[in-house]
Amino acid sequence: MLSDTPIDLQPGPEGFVSHARFPDCHDPFWPRIELSVLRERLRLGAAISEARLALAARCAAIAAAEEFGRWRSALRARGHKRLEDLAGHDHGRALSVCYRRFIEAAVLRTLHTERVCKALPEEVEHGRGQ
Repeated sequence: MLSDTPIDLQPGPEGFVSHARFPDCHDPFWPRIELSVLRERLRLGAAISEARLALAARCAAIAAAEEFGRWRSALRARGHKRLEDLAGHDHGRALSVCYRRFIEAAVLRTLHTERVCKALPEEVEHGRGQ
């Protein structure tokens, strides 16, 4: 889900929303992913709307929470409330990098799948032509 903080969705001079937005996982254990940083890192242009990016990031955060759930459980059992608590350890940094790269890959996959689905005939997209 997206953060509940009110935001102004008026685009800035570059055409992007200038206020920071984050897709939030239900669990604050994982690092927050800022959408503007994600957009820049993935080199996404104006063709990807803020809403599409936010939805893709939300889906990615849900998938990542599921994929990395065992790590979270094990680290929480050891008393760590957030992954950031382990930032000073090699394994903590490695897990954080893996989490962020997973998010990036899942966002790209979602955005690419959307484009492929839009290119398909409506019957196939809705399962009637299969």
